[in-house]
Formats: sequence, structure tokens, C-alpha cells
Amino acid sequence: MSGTFEGSWLVSEYVFNPDGSFAGIIRQRRMLESIPCGRIRVTQVCEPEERLSDHPMGAFSGRWEFELEAEEQLRRYLGPDVVGYGTEWSPGTMTGQGIWPRFGHTFESYAVLVAKQRQITGGFFSLSGRSVADIVGAAVESADDWPELDIHATPPPLPLRAEHPFVQRRIGPMTIAESWPSPTERVRFLGIGGCAETVTIIDRLSPSQRSVEVKRNPT
Repeated sequence: MSGTFEGSWLVSEYVFNPDGSFAGIIRQRRMLESIPCGRIRVTQVCEPEERLSDHPMGAFSGRWEFELEAEEQLRRYLGPDVVGYGTEWSPGTMTGQGIWPRFGHTFESYAVLVAKQRQITGGFFSLSGRSVADIVGAAVESADDWPELDIHATPPPLPLRAEHPFVQRRIGPMTIAESWPSPTERVRFLGIGGCAETVTIIDRLSPSQRSVEVKRNPT
């Protein structure tokens, strides 16, 4: 581990439905601590708002733990509550994917350090291939107050090329666009605002490789 994501964090996760409507907030206390065998124990204590009680993400209320091990840029999530893997593309830029076995939810996640003690974070949750929630969040390390995100903020412009077909949708302070330079290539753009800095994530995927680039800009 580079250590940039270790420590104790307060996280505010803003949950959106697949149609883009706002559903509620999950407050999360996230602790990452070193344990024997070179592993990291991740503990998440989640407190969804009452209005999420009937939402699929309301089931995440409670305390959840999993271990991870690192090998260069790769992170392996070893369970019991999260199984999958992550990649640290550059210091302070992480993506992940896997499953929560207790719920059957698969996920893709992202986390970007926009300052030493502040992250923009979130992910996309699905069940049997069907989207159930999109999350945009903010995290602060060792803080007394929960971080806030302006969900009505305008996302930053995305570097889209008009000659390539793309689809685009808005999720609160985030715009997602996917472009297809060729039948076997996909480029996903995430433009995220609402915090002290805006972030643009450019995720390029082809059959032979994947790369993730992040651009940070003060608001």
C-alpha cells in the first residue's frame, strides 16, 4: 500500500437511483489498519438515512469488514464482506470492482485524493446485471464533522470527441459519458464536482489493456 488511503475516514455517500433521482445519504466510518502478513483490515460502519430503509442500499446498515493485500498496484479484497480487486493507477487514484456476497451486489468503485485528507469517492452497484444505485461521495480523514457534497453543483466539462459516438447521463454533481472509438474499445468519462476541487476520470478499456487517468482542478 502507498499509505495514501490508510487511516480513519468519515464518508458521506450520496445515493442516486438508476433514473438519476436522489435517494438519500449513507454516513460511513471507514477504518484502514495494518495487520500481520502485510495485509490491511478495512472496517466500514454504515448508517443509512431513514428514507433509505426501503432502498436496496438500506441493507448496508451495520458494521462490515474485509481484508486486503497489496502487490505493487494491485489490491485483492479477500472478504468476508467484500471480495474482488482494486488498482492504484497513480498515487491517490484507485478503482475497484467485486461483490458484496451477503447481498449479491456487484460494484465498480472509484476514489481520488483531491487533498491530503480529502477524497472524492463512490461507485456503481448492480444486482444480476441490473443497476440498483449510483453513489457520489466525499470523505475526510480524522475529522469531527461529516463532509458535504453539493449535489446540485455543475460537473466539469468532459473532453469528448464529437467524431466518436457516446452516451451521457447526469447523476447529481457527476456526469458520466461513454464513447466507443472502435467496436472493441470503450472510453468512460466521469466528471465530478460539488467539492473543493473538480475531478475528471478518464477510463480507457480495450481487450488488451486498461488505463485510468485523473485530472484535478480547483473550483
